[in-house]
This record gives sequence, structure tokens and C-alpha cells, in this order.
Amino acid sequence: MKTTILLLLVLALGLTAEVVNAKLVACVGDSITYGYGISNRNYNSYPAQLGRMLQEVDNEWETQNFGVNGATLLRKGNKPYVQQSAYNQALAARTDVVIIMLGTNDSKPNNWQYKGDFIPDYSAMIDEFRALPSEPQVLICKPVPAFRVAWGITPAVIHDEILPLIDQISKEKSVPVIDLYTPLVGAGHMFPDSIHPNAEGAKLMAELIAATILSLRGHPDFNGDGIVDSADMCMMVDHWHTDNALYDIAPAPFGDGIVDIQDLIALSEHLFTYPGAVAYWKLDETEGNIAYDSAWDNDGILNGESLWQPVGGKVDGALAFDGIDDYVSTYHILDPADGVFSVIAWVKGGAPGQVVISQAGGVNWLLADPQAGALMTELKGSGRTGGPLLSQTVVTDGDWHRIGLVWDGSYRTLYVDGTDVAKDTEPQAYLEAAYGCLNFGAGSTLDPANFFSGLIDDVRIYDRAITP
Repeated sequence: MKTTILLLLVLALGLTAEVVNAKLVACVGDSITYGYGISNRNYNSYPAQLGRMLQEVDNEWETQNFGVNGATLLRKGNKPYVQQSAYNQALAARTDVVIIMLGTNDSKPNNWQYKGDFIPDYSAMIDEFRALPSEPQVLICKPVPAFRVAWGITPAVIHDEILPLIDQISKEKSVPVIDLYTPLVGAGHMFPDSIHPNAEGAKLMAELIAATILSLRGHPDFNGDGIVDSADMCMMVDHWHTDNALYDIAPAPFGDGIVDIQDLIALSEHLFTYPGAVAYWKLDETEGNIAYDSAWDNDGILNGESLWQPVGGKVDGALAFDGIDDYVSTYHILDPADGVFSVIAWVKGGAPGQVVISQAGGVNWLLADPQAGALMTELKGSGRTGGPLLSQTVVTDGDWHRIGLVWDGSYRTLYVDGTDVAKDTEPQAYLEAAYGCLNFGAGSTLDPANFFSGLIDDVRIYDRAITP
């Protein structure tokens, strides 16, 4: 059976899936969704910014803002959302995705006296949206932090009681939850009145929500390793003619309830691609001073006397660094404070204290610690509690190692050879910002002690969390 389906895949490589592209997102919530206090809210509220972000991926996406100032989730609250006209409009919108973010106003003492109704009232709202003819995907959000008591909104109730209840609802209703609380804990400067975000805060919210929506579309990197290949193909074949949502990727955005030929065709269109890759340096050149980016146009410039190694790399060729003055510099790729990302590379050699990847004007992303040569990162969370993340796994032993750093928006994880070797024990608010170019084989300050001596191969950067 598997052989037959794999043969079908070969035929499907020449076909094009017919995709339904109507994708409407309904943003349900209170004044934080509405955009209260934001200058030009029609452009800068989180739903408006979310729409533009989604359209960068697929211009058929559309968002609608159904936020209501002062609304509560609780039906016995002082302003129940279900009694507002926006609720009926959201129900009638024939949406593909519903984003619910309520709970902030429920924390007021006069509303929270009915906290026993929070779970049943939230569950009822989820059920009502799920029962719509358009069968939308429903996502719920943890509210953003409240940075002081204002308008009766109580930060302690949100943190200590509402957040755990939303986690419970997520499990009981099997509904994805988007954590907007943890990434914004350290972002009080983005909340001018301590409750409502400004345009910058709304942008961060939109980025987190967009990442979740797009991850649910079902790109065919099923094992999350950053490449669509035969492993993903076999995983789909193993779930043939089931209703497994992970492999039901066509038609977009959320499949049709069965893994079949449409999904196989959709997979074929992504075969040997790298979903979410914002840069990919294969380092397979044989001459010249340019390290070409295969994903976009972030080509690197060789400095010093780095030597191409046409053979002997881990994946085809590699680039050799002498540990004296060799390094590759690129354009600015990303700001670590902007959100989720992953970086991976193959390395061989090096010595304690030497750096594989760094950011000018920032810090060293991946390096061997100065004492034992174990993998570490100096990218850290903002604030006084942030610090480097150090593993106990040595990567300077002369063997090839695939090293990686993954930032999922709350936790940093270091990987060596497919195994996570260090991870934050507490969530981080967000990483410190940096805007400089990237360096391969040198530290962020080009300190002579940090230049790398050895081989670097196959460097990739993603705007999503992968499992190297």
C-alpha cells in the first residue's frame, strides 16, 4: 500500500492542488482587541496589524475586528460580550478562524464574584462558534498582563486565577491556546495606561497570533526538523485515509477531514523546501568571496582567508576558518526581540571560547564556552534576571556536530545532534534586541580570542521553532 501511494506522489509532482483561498479571521475580544487608546486604531490595532502580516504570506487572508470596549466573558458580568451586537456579527461572518481574547474585564471584583461560571461560559462560546456552518478553527488567548489596578481590573486575578482556568479550558475543549501573557510580562513600556497596548504592543500580539494561525495551516514539515523530505512523505503515507488533522493539509487552510490524494499533491508542492527559512547558507561554493543565501538574498561576504572545502563538508562542501581573522559577515537577518526563531549549523573543530554565530552590536548566538568547549548561547532575556544558557555537551572534540538554538517565544533550547542539551527552567519575557549583521566564525566584537578554527557547514535560520 505504501509503495502504491509513493508512486502516486511521483505523479503528483507535476500536478497543482486546487486550493480554496477564502480565509477570514474574526477577532473577538474587549477594548484590547478593539484598539482602545491606540492612535489610528483602524491601522494599528492588533487585528489590523494581524491582517497585514497574514497577507504577506497569502493575500487572501482577511481580518475583522469584533472587539467591544469593556466586554466580559462572564454572562453575568457588567457587560457580557454575548449580549453585544458584535457577537452576532461575528457569528454571522462565516469565518475560517476565530480568535477569542476575553477575561481582562472579568477580573474586576464586581464581575469575578461569578468566577464559577467562567469555564462553562467560555466553553459555551467556543461551542457556539464551532457549530457555525463554516466550521471555523477556534483559538483562545491568555490575556495580556495588567501592570496595575485600573478601572477595577485586577492583575493578581488575571495571573493567579484566569490564566490557569484558560489552560484548563484549552485541555477540556481541545482548543489551541495562544499565550499573550508571558511574552509581554516585561513590556510595561508598551502599555501607556498599564492596561491597553500601544501600536508596538499590538504588533507583538499580532506576531504571536499570526505565528499560531500559520502553524495550524498544516505545512508538511510534519516532524518539525526544518525540511520537507521523504521522512514527512512516509509520515503522511502512514496516516493514509485517516482524519489526522496534522496530515490533512489540503484544501487550505485546514483540510477536508481525510488524508488523501489532495494532501499528497499539496505535500509534493513543498518537497525539498525549508518552511519558515529566512536564510540558508549551504556553504558549498568552490571559489570567490560570496557565501550565497539559498532562501532569500542575504548573501555573506568572506573576510580574511577563509577557504572553501568542495569536499569534506558534512553536507557536500564546507567553509574552513583559521581561528585568526577568518569570518563571514551578512546583512541584518533578524532582531532576536521580534519573536520566535531557530538557528542551526554543522560544525567540526573549534576550541573553548570560540564563536560559531554572532550578531554585530549584539551578542554571541552560538559558541563553545571558555572553560570546557560546551555549547552555549549569550542571547538572553531582557531585564536583570536574564543570562546566558549553558549546556554540558562539548562540541569542540573534532567530530561533526549539528548545533542549534531555538527560541519559542518563552524558552531558549540548545540542541546538539538532534538532542536538547539545555533549556530555560523559567519563561523569558523576550530576548534582548539587536539590529546588526550576523557573523559566522567570529564574535560580535571581532575579538581575536573568539575567532573559530575549524569547519562550518549548512547554516539555516528560521522564523519558527523547529526541532533540529
